[in-house]
Amino acid sequence: MPLIAVNEAARIVEEATAVLSTEEVSLVEAIGRALRQTVQADRDVPPYDRVMMDGIAFNHRDWENDVRQYSIVGTQAAGAPPEILTGSGNCFEIMTGSELSNGCDCVVPYEEVEINEGKAQIVDGFVPQPGRFVHKTGSDYPAGATLLQPGYRLTSRQIAIAAASGCTHLRVTRLPRISLVSTGDELVEIDLPVERHQIRPSNAYSLQAGLAALGISTVKRSHLNDRPEEIEKKLVSLLEDSDVLILSGGVSKGRYDYVPEILEKLGVKKLFHGVTQRPGKPFWFGRQDDGPSVFALPGNPLSTLVCFHRFVVPSLEKMLGLPTPPTVWASLAEPFDFEPPQTFFLPVAAESQPDGLLSATPRSVSNSGDYASIVSTSGFVELPGEDLSEFPTGYCAKYFSWI
Repeated sequence: MPLIAVNEAARIVEEATAVLSTEEVSLVEAIGRALRQTVQADRDVPPYDRVMMDGIAFNHRDWENDVRQYSIVGTQAAGAPPEILTGSGNCFEIMTGSELSNGCDCVVPYEEVEINEGKAQIVDGFVPQPGRFVHKTGSDYPAGATLLQPGYRLTSRQIAIAAASGCTHLRVTRLPRISLVSTGDELVEIDLPVERHQIRPSNAYSLQAGLAALGISTVKRSHLNDRPEEIEKKLVSLLEDSDVLILSGGVSKGRYDYVPEILEKLGVKKLFHGVTQRPGKPFWFGRQDDGPSVFALPGNPLSTLVCFHRFVVPSLEKMLGLPTPPTVWASLAEPFDFEPPQTFFLPVAAESQPDGLLSATPRSVSNSGDYASIVSTSGFVELPGEDLSEFPTGYCAKYFSWI
């Protein structure tokens, strides 16, 4: 199968991705999850005429009759049933969040009132108006109005709405079961002694951190040595127990790169192997009928990260039932050029400018194994180099955050 373009690879991944089933969880457990139901207002919002300022409340009719000083006959506290105001020239002290007292239609903040010996005198120059500083019943939404639609990631805003609507539980997308697999005899776990010819499995921890940023904690990590029998045996069980299988390493053309052949032997249909991109060209993707999606990523750290954020993250977002996020564009702060023709993923430090543009400054990376050099970057831009090799200052490119 020949190399394919980045956009074609992204399309294939998107079309092969299915939305997961749902489950019902408590409101606290739903934080960060993908909503899969509508949430409606169980009553008017606000449910009563809510006072918006601490002050006094009275009937505007008295003001029209030239009353300027009012006798304080009680206090209306938030959370208390509304008091009833009777008699001319009287008022209540009233608190923010309380229901407007019966018989009152006017609120004056304390800042506009002088209180002395139980009398409230409105300061010169202030003119009370009926309904001012009052959040009217149902003025935001009437009872039964839809407040949340499926597809929201449940952050502080959505959780507040659900809580205010009396939702003790919400239906959300179940979390995907994800298996992270590092391959290679050279890998040694981080808590073990490491020889000169060995390295630590940074990719597995990097990917797990990326998944955690998406709110996905249902992750299992494994390591496989370069032994075909061991790889096949382990992959059989992982394919059965996973919704997504992400492998790092073992997908190139080397003598010990067994992963693609074994995956196909186990019934994972190869959808592509090799993308015209740098870094990450040997990227392999497939899907098992009625089984998981399999992302076999190149083992070099920068290749792994780029492929994860450019292809795996959008697939997981669709799997969770989230809408496709809008494209983010960044303008190159410096010129950049490269060859040969291919899409180039360029690490950048992106910063918002006073004119509203996102400015992306390229950061030099010696090779796809140079993971430490991207610490000062915020993400990468996608430079479509199939037709171009020189990208001037000001060139606008798609920007992907490391999250």
